[in-house]
Amino acid sequence: MSYSSLPITSKLFQLTFLTCALALAGCGGGDGTDVIAPTPDLGPEKPGSSSGEDGTGMPVSAINVTDIVLTDPNGNLTRTITSAGVSATVKVTDKSGNPVSNALVSFQAEGVSFGTSNSSVLTNEKGEASISIKPLDSADTGSYQLSATVNYNELTKTTPSYYFSLQSIQVSLTEFALSSSNLDSGSNTNITLRTKDAVNDVYQNDVTVNFTTSCGSFDSSSVISSNQGDVSTTYKAIDGNGNLCEGTQTITATPANNPANKQTKTVSIAGVEASSIFYTTTEKVELGASNSGSSSSGQVEFTVYANGRPAANQQVEISKIQAPTDFSFVTLNNQAPRTVTSDSQGKVVVNLYPGALPGPVEIKATLKSNTSIFALSKDVFVATGRATQNGVSISLSKNVLANSVDGDTATITARLVDRVGNPVPDGTVMSFVSEGGRVTPSCATNKGICTVEFSTQNPRPVDNRIAVIAYVEGDKDYIDKDGDNQFSAGDIFTHNIGDFFRDDNENNKYDSEAGEFVYRRGATGAVCAPSSNSQPNIADTCNNKLSAILRQQFILGLASDSPVYEGLPGSLNPNLGKTAITRAFKMYGNSARTVSMPSGTTISVVAEDKTDYSPTVELVNGVVQVSNAEPNTTAIVKSGSTSINVLISGNGTGSVSSTLPEGSSLTVANTNVTCEAELTSGNLKLPSIINLGIGKVVDSAVSYKFEYSGCRPNDKIKVSVTTPAPAATTTTTTIPVI
Repeated sequence: MSYSSLPITSKLFQLTFLTCALALAGCGGGDGTDVIAPTPDLGPEKPGSSSGEDGTGMPVSAINVTDIVLTDPNGNLTRTITSAGVSATVKVTDKSGNPVSNALVSFQAEGVSFGTSNSSVLTNEKGEASISIKPLDSADTGSYQLSATVNYNELTKTTPSYYFSLQSIQVSLTEFALSSSNLDSGSNTNITLRTKDAVNDVYQNDVTVNFTTSCGSFDSSSVISSNQGDVSTTYKAIDGNGNLCEGTQTITATPANNPANKQTKTVSIAGVEASSIFYTTTEKVELGASNSGSSSSGQVEFTVYANGRPAANQQVEISKIQAPTDFSFVTLNNQAPRTVTSDSQGKVVVNLYPGALPGPVEIKATLKSNTSIFALSKDVFVATGRATQNGVSISLSKNVLANSVDGDTATITARLVDRVGNPVPDGTVMSFVSEGGRVTPSCATNKGICTVEFSTQNPRPVDNRIAVIAYVEGDKDYIDKDGDNQFSAGDIFTHNIGDFFRDDNENNKYDSEAGEFVYRRGATGAVCAPSSNSQPNIADTCNNKLSAILRQQFILGLASDSPVYEGLPGSLNPNLGKTAITRAFKMYGNSARTVSMPSGTTISVVAEDKTDYSPTVELVNGVVQVSNAEPNTTAIVKSGSTSINVLISGNGTGSVSSTLPEGSSLTVANTNVTCEAELTSGNLKLPSIINLGIGKVVDSAVSYKFEYSGCRPNDKIKVSVTTPAPAATTTTTTIPVI
């Protein structure tokens, strides 16, 4: 069914007339055609009421709802829903025909999605409720029914079912393009296009497009459009069996739900010369240095072709174009050109043996039968070495946790690089031990990174500070004086380390009687660097070898839910003037003052004004007398256009002589001064990482200042502290003004 684009009022008039005609025909005439007219145009609307009353102020005791009307994006009436969507509208009135606003209208239908998450909207001041509707499936051509239910002040009304049909998208393909239409055999080109509804000229997502070709392959031969109909894939001029393509080849793109609208593009592929060679390793080759503990070798692959087919038993010379000086290939320690023979699939596999030096690698494969034909390797490099002492980094999601609960957690992230800044080999294991709580014992790196979790539970150290140490096999830091990227004679350690311990009491020495965790190798022969809080080190356990157990220690705090204050006054003196008074204090998370409050804790300071004065005034024997006023202020007394300033003493009274005649009408302004307070220094919200210092929290992390002014006796200053989840506790300390 189609409709004209006449204005809605005209259409409604036409359809109302048609309905009347059909009603007459139903008494004995007509052709039986079912035409449902939309809601008639009722003319100017009376505003409704959101309080259950109609436009006359009377309570709404009954509601009416019109039939559903569907309109397309151009405002035309319709019973067909396309990908462009429609709007469904109903109107709610009371029994008198007045519009009802703020009624809840819920729409129900299958096969479509609605413009709100719960398919419900409220009526506006005209009593109208509208919602957008779109098909769930662009290929659906079914018919469904739509209804709407109104709920208002416990009154309910449901519309008759409105029948509609879905129209499938007639997909067309636009902007079909290749990044290059002239290719070398075996190379590739990017393909892009967009899917569009041919009827409504609207870009369409979620449309499947299939790609085929006369010769070649795709990285994805079936792609679903997204982001305003975008579709992309890559064509490769080599088929699934490894055979190279040449000549003019056709690429076809076909929308799955409209195969008739397929499109084609052609590519021109250079011919495969007899006796050709290609680098056929498809991924980058990242080699670990020989001293890294990772794989000590790798491989690259070349493929020889003749007449477009893999060529077996072909002689190929392998040489090194560039590589670190200690790099070898084909066989271990070989650095000279070597001749190898292609296998039955035309493959030439070259073994690679990295040394200690990092750097890019380029291998050349040349046909012995024609030295002008060769191929070069791509994306081959020696990069990864063992973790180095100064390449260990530990970061925390937070470092002060709630002591009162089990299960408050922090994420610990370890990052490891070698001495040239490359990520350590994947699978490098870092271990963790903790003085208290629970910590994941180890993690294995991926791209040089791994994470573990710390969680609060018993045991809980009495000082509320938990020492955690992370350690991993690696290399000590050294000065590479000869520049060979390996530790050799003449090179100097910058910080020699040996056995280590977990320094629970943070005194920089191993205390066996305290039961501190210790890791021993028992080396001797070299002077150890001094122990530090972050890198505990046991004296006389070092040697002159490169290998060591790298370590890094950090401290976690366990804090109470209730703050412990230092310097916070128990009471405050009145501040009768407007100049603010500043008070400083510190806030800790335990009585020993060794930790802050938990990370993320918030603090606020507010004033509570409890003073309220209601001054009175009278004229007695030529004296204006004021009482019950704000002490130590000036009250303003008015009589007509005359204003008199009266100084108020500390007891709230004051007087001044006046020439006003007896019986004059007097008024006095209420001059209450508001008590105010605010935090002027310190962390309104504690950061995730607090400087816990060594043995005690750094003062700046727990130091605060607040100001107060205009405060009188009986006023109060309140300090409120709220800890984050899982404890989530608020503590308020009240400081009276006396």
